[in-house]
Amino acid sequence: MKQPTKEEITQNVKLFLDGKKNREDVCSWAINFIRNDEGIIIDDVEAWHYLVEISNIDEMLAPGEYLFTKEDIDDMVKKYF
Repeated sequence: MKQPTKEEITQNVKLFLDGKKNREDVCSWAINFIRNDEGIIIDDVEAWHYLVEISNIDEMLAPGEYLFTKEDIDDMVKKYF
């Protein structure tokens, strides 16, 4: 299995930022690759780090309060793309 590209990661994150997908779905998608990393060909280490970083956007500080705001997540996209 091939790792997702930066473009594919960004597409998923933008779906969340545009309100078309929830953050838990984006994290689940990312974590599926991370959990199966033994069978993944990692050919872009920066994209892999991007994937790992966005896999945590559903972390909560308290009920209804997320660790990462939409602005933080948008900054992640800008950092890698």
